[in-house]
Amino acid sequence: MRDDPRIDDLLVSLAAQEKAPPFEVIVALDGSTREPRVPASLPARLLRLPPRGAYGARNAAIRAARGELVFLTDSDCICPPDWVATAARLFEDPSLLALQGASLSFDDSRLSRLIQREYERMVALSVATGRQRLCDTRNFAIRTSVARRLPLPDALPRNGDTVYGRQLEKQGIAIRYEPSWQVAHRHLKSRWREGRRAFILGKNAALWSRVGYDFFASADGIAPQGPGAWLYAHTSHPALRRLASLALLPVAGIFAVLSAVVPGSAGLRAFSRFRRAANLAGRLSAEARAAKVSS
Repeated sequence: MRDDPRIDDLLVSLAAQEKAPPFEVIVALDGSTREPRVPASLPARLLRLPPRGAYGARNAAIRAARGELVFLTDSDCICPPDWVATAARLFEDPSLLALQGASLSFDDSRLSRLIQREYERMVALSVATGRQRLCDTRNFAIRTSVARRLPLPDALPRNGDTVYGRQLEKQGIAIRYEPSWQVAHRHLKSRWREGRRAFILGKNAALWSRVGYDFFASADGIAPQGPGAWLYAHTSHPALRRLASLALLPVAGIFAVLSAVVPGSAGLRAFSRFRRAANLAGRLSAEARAAKVSS
């Protein structure tokens, strides 16, 4: 995230690594104006880049890397003291080319717990398919030679992780998921921001589908089920999709409120429906706009 002050805490956590092999930190400043505070003991380089998006910034950092391995994380994460050492040990296996780690919640607020549970649900669904393409660059590692040959997709500002996982899969490069390799992630502090994030993710996923990456298709080939799938199937006209997108926003708002007050598993289900409604609204909005532009 550009100009994110939380990067200072990330750098402190990297300076506190234990039993790690020699490493350096490359901070890709994507048009940032804020100077991060780098601990004196941390071997770090700052890449000052024009604003071109997170994936372009990551690619620039990968090109600048001097080591054989690249570990990626985000400014809103905290790395445990064994983060570098654990990944380095796993890469002693020469067959390992790419590694996906887990993400835990940094705090224990109700909203953080709900976001974390929803994140874990999506990871579990991905892992259950048996396809080794789960990619989330908040905690991801790859051999530098592979990353330079196959850079991260940077055509759009969001969802590049998901696209990258599929690109690696097409090249026969499996991503090993290792839940014991973890970072702590600081979640958003409001449901409004979380809903906006889900909406934007839906918009970008719709745009990626126009170039062959359909995030909404079922991994096992079975047609998607449920109210969202029904609504999408019955709103093929751009005007209908626009109206459906607008109608979904208050629905998402209702589920957001319910997730804040309803306890237990019912609250979790409300939160999941809140995010899905916001995501589908973004998808329908983007597809309606794209159809209007192309007509």
